[in-house]
Amino acid sequence: MQLSFFKKKNLSKNGLCVLDIETTGFIAGEAEILELFILKVVDEKIVDEFYSLFKPIKKITNSDIHGITDAKVKNSPRFEEKNDEILEFIEGSTIVGHNIVNFDLEFLNYYLNKPVNNEAIDTLELSRSVLKDKLPNHKLNTLAKYFEIKPPTHSARDDVMTTYEVYKKLISIK
Repeated sequence: MQLSFFKKKNLSKNGLCVLDIETTGFIAGEAEILELFILKVVDEKIVDEFYSLFKPIKKITNSDIHGITDAKVKNSPRFEEKNDEILEFIEGSTIVGHNIVNFDLEFLNYYLNKPVNNEAIDTLELSRSVLKDKLPNHKLNTLAKYFEIKPPTHSARDDVMTTYEVYKKLISIK
């Protein structure tokens, strides 16, 4: 990825949608989406958000990671019930997330009824491009410590807020 790709003038006029998901595992199709938070930012102002928990088909076995239990999602919709709402919310925006290309978008493209074709900015790749070997790794938690911002918690909302702050720091580096 070229740094010039991340300059503000190249961003969609519909702004950014910073997103994160929590899942029952690591492989789309084998694992399901349990939680999705999307923060919509236009002209550097937060203008809207989308949030939902989802009831998976299978029992949740990794609650220790994200704190989402079967009881917590008992009355939540299935992911496909929110399909159109999610697609409408992100339509025309630039999608931002940490490891979004290799994780979040794989899940979303597996479970949504049409692929997400939005421009995407992966803060993991952006960090590797901008910070190179200044850090031992480019995990979101490592970046939060480096930039002295609130660390991620494996809650979709908290992780989105951390990702957005990391994104702003990364694009401000000359």
